[in-house]
Amino acid sequence: MKKHNLKDQLDQYLNRQYYPMHMPGHKRRVAVAPECALRYDLTEVSGTDDLHHASGILKDAMARTSARTGADRSWYLVNGSTCGNLAGVSAIVPYDGELIVARNCHRSVFHAIELRHAHPHWLWPSMDPATGIFDSIRPEAVEALLDEYPKSSAVVLTSPSYEGVVSDIRRIAEICHRHGIPLMVDEAHGAHLGLVPEAGFPESAIHQGADISVQSAHKTLLGMTQTAYLHLRGDRVSESIIEEKLSIFETSSPSYPLMLSLAGCTEWVEREGQKIFMDWAAALRDFDGTIRSLRHLRVLCHGADPVNTHAFYAFDQSKLVIDCTATALSGYALMDLLRTYFHYELEMAQPGYALAMTGPGDDFAALHRFAEALRMIDRALDEDAEESADLACTGVDAAGVDVDMSALKEAVRRKCTSDPMVEVRNGGASARRTTVDSPSLREAAPEEMALTPCEAVEVAVEMVPVAALKGRVSGEYVYSYPPGIPLLVPGERITEAMVRYLQQAEKRYDELRYSRSEDVDGSIACLVQG
Repeated sequence: MKKHNLKDQLDQYLNRQYYPMHMPGHKRRVAVAPECALRYDLTEVSGTDDLHHASGILKDAMARTSARTGADRSWYLVNGSTCGNLAGVSAIVPYDGELIVARNCHRSVFHAIELRHAHPHWLWPSMDPATGIFDSIRPEAVEALLDEYPKSSAVVLTSPSYEGVVSDIRRIAEICHRHGIPLMVDEAHGAHLGLVPEAGFPESAIHQGADISVQSAHKTLLGMTQTAYLHLRGDRVSESIIEEKLSIFETSSPSYPLMLSLAGCTEWVEREGQKIFMDWAAALRDFDGTIRSLRHLRVLCHGADPVNTHAFYAFDQSKLVIDCTATALSGYALMDLLRTYFHYELEMAQPGYALAMTGPGDDFAALHRFAEALRMIDRALDEDAEESADLACTGVDAAGVDVDMSALKEAVRRKCTSDPMVEVRNGGASARRTTVDSPSLREAAPEEMALTPCEAVEVAVEMVPVAALKGRVSGEYVYSYPPGIPLLVPGERITEAMVRYLQQAEKRYDELRYSRSEDVDGSIACLVQG
């Protein structure tokens, strides 16, 4: 049997010609991406500068980036936003200190808390009961926690979220500064914000007063995977401390192709950003117009679903959150239909929705066809639709190839009657609807920790079946990926509601990830009692 190497496997996938409705933002369209090749895979030699002691061309390149983003100082990261989060959190919380952290932050923030032996106070966003999507962080909640925990050294939150939900960073920054502490924003999904204001995307965290922001260049710009920025503004956090922490977490052998990609993003924005961003915004407006006729599916904050009908402070229109809770399709089924019949590969799915990401590297004609694909699936969901010319006609996939509407409708029917993620409400097949599990993560998790994450991961553990977890203290992280938000954190005393949540999550997700156990028998690592 022939053994395939990594390149063979990647080529096999690429040959299927799925259109990427997911990161990275360059969408593998080489013509629009900054030039980067193996010939640039150099080391620190004369004339190439040194990322850890930048004094020449890299210093100049990072200065161009900071000028474009409005930061006082920007650093290139080749270990991803994870590196920036580890360095940023380490710079703003003293060892054994306290800080306020949004509970929907990426796991890298939690790992930084663990390394600093820090005491987190959870800042909980509300949750949309229909989709299970986290809402914006409320400024009032930040103020209340700072009053309750005045020794907190900083506030850390995520905006925009994976799904595009934006918080009121300006007001939150004002609150933090009034209390004499910095605000750090994990803005991994917002590298495009603030670059071309006329395009209509939300303002960036730095422009709104955040002291530190961390952005992934590869998610919503044209950077190669693993490229990111750390931006600093103001004097509440020392540049030298940031550099000290980056020297710990950043590789000592930074990749020049990745740095070239980061510098290329800035040059591309300076050269072509105005036109591309405006075209991107126009394509999204066209998308909104095309999907206005949707009857069963809903795209959050797009089409006939205005932002002001939600509790969100703001929303990043580059994200397409396709809500299927009014149908008998789960997000997983919808994602599969789009992949199988239209050759669109989405970013993520959850029970109540599927997530597609747009970017400046998109073929905007393919984005229009994506809107048409949603219309066809929506039409196929009509239970009373007759087998007419409307159903017998063909639509097109991502590449413009014909799709048989009759075959699509049959596939939708099969999924609507067999999807395990939906439940029957009030009897009958017509009453099947996608169910979003209850309780919510907010309801399930405790307010405070029995131990710090650092303490909990350093002690002996034993494996405990999920059904017997109530009252036990977790010894590991449990999370789904994506989005990488921990469901359970080391040191948390597990509630009955969390037991129910984990039991449902095991059914809900394709795969849960565990930091200490293999979960071969459905058990979780907990601290040894007694």
